[in-house]
Amino acid sequence: MRTLTVLAFTSILVACAARMGGQGMPADDDGSACPTGTVVDPATSSCVECLPSATDGCPTGRYCTEDNVCAAGCALDSDCHGGQHCCGHACIDTDTLANCGACGNTCATGDFCDGTQCNAPVYPNFCANKTVYVIHDGISADQNAADLMASTITANCPADVVVHTANQTDPALVDQTTGQPLAGSGVTYVLGGGPFPNKPLKWLEQIHNVTKIYFDAPDGINFYWRERASTQPVAMMPGADCSAHADQFLTELVTDPMSGTLSLVGYGACSGGKGTLAAAYYYANVLLPNKASYPDSWYVFGWADTNGNSTPDNGDTFTILAHGI
Repeated sequence: MRTLTVLAFTSILVACAARMGGQGMPADDDGSACPTGTVVDPATSSCVECLPSATDGCPTGRYCTEDNVCAAGCALDSDCHGGQHCCGHACIDTDTLANCGACGNTCATGDFCDGTQCNAPVYPNFCANKTVYVIHDGISADQNAADLMASTITANCPADVVVHTANQTDPALVDQTTGQPLAGSGVTYVLGGGPFPNKPLKWLEQIHNVTKIYFDAPDGINFYWRERASTQPVAMMPGADCSAHADQFLTELVTDPMSGTLSLVGYGACSGGKGTLAAAYYYANVLLPNKASYPDSWYVFGWADTNGNSTPDNGDTFTILAHGI
């Protein structure tokens, strides 16, 4: 009789434990045996905190791990705010070079992100960014050139491309110590003038060394446009040939690999600003309106004041000296 009583009592305890749904204990078919805040794992019939396959197993701001535990982090895009997306259970911006338009969509080296997709920095893609800043560097000739370079953007790009004017002294746009462009993806800077007064261009060409072409005048006698990859000159001009009627100029699109900001560069070899003005005129009136005909990321031109009025215009001669991606 004593043995039967002990067996019966033990059976009652096991049944009660099962109905309490302790961790590792089998649950009822409908999961009702699991304590509040837990669910039954169909694979093991155990009560667990959550299921990775479920969308509502954890509270907002937490996600279900493979170990069936709620951990800090997002589960869905709706858990994020400010336009961010849930990537690897972290809320991040998907308008960057590392995550362009989607989690893990990394742009190739040198490309830029327009906020939704990666683009090569070539002239047919110039209008991809919807925000443009004309950056003034404090030099009147450079600022006039930058304004001219940007003057036909509205006419030659979609209506949602908006042009603003700013100064390189704005710490939100330009790092005041290094000169790095700071605006980020979806933004293009227009930079007129050389890398000496222009902080963002100095960062791109001389400090961070990311432009494909750079200016070099080692002896002050001859001026060179050198290709960065090989350091070989792609074009050369004797300084003695500089005048109010002749110059060479560079126009280039380049992406800052740290911030993702795209920059349009235009400046001349000679002092006096005629080449920079020629770069601005040609970009605004020839290159941008016919951007499909200029498929590369950089061009070096020769300018000759054919009509002799000392002003770059449609009566002059512009010759492509070199170009490349």
